[in-house]
Amino acid sequence: MKRFLVYATIALLLNSCTSTKNWQGSSTPERTQAEFKELNGTQNFTLRVPDNDTYLAYQFKETGGELEASIQSPSSVILNKKIDSLEEKRIHLVNQKGAEYKVTIKGKQASGAVDVRFVDTDK
Repeated sequence: MKRFLVYATIALLLNSCTSTKNWQGSSTPERTQAEFKELNGTQNFTLRVPDNDTYLAYQFKETGGELEASIQSPSSVILNKKIDSLEEKRIHLVNQKGAEYKVTIKGKQASGAVDVRFVDTDK
């Protein structure tokens, strides 16, 4: 019985892991970007607002498989949806310096790209 529990636990842990092929990206406190193939699982990122008056710009691109994306501020959900091909937008943020935004992407054999960043108002 103990052996069965050990095997079941190992199988559960292996199935809950995130895996991806050809992940090429970078992440800083103000930007996360990546291109990937065959993402299976979840990737989480935290971004910090640099200025009191800025824009949050995001782009999620799905080129294969199933991809879901979400962005959450401390007080609301900015985006939470299945990405069918391309989702992009700029949102004006005022007086949020230092606030943390949570970015999550979930994939099932997903290929594509993600780019979430804070940009100046004059760009």
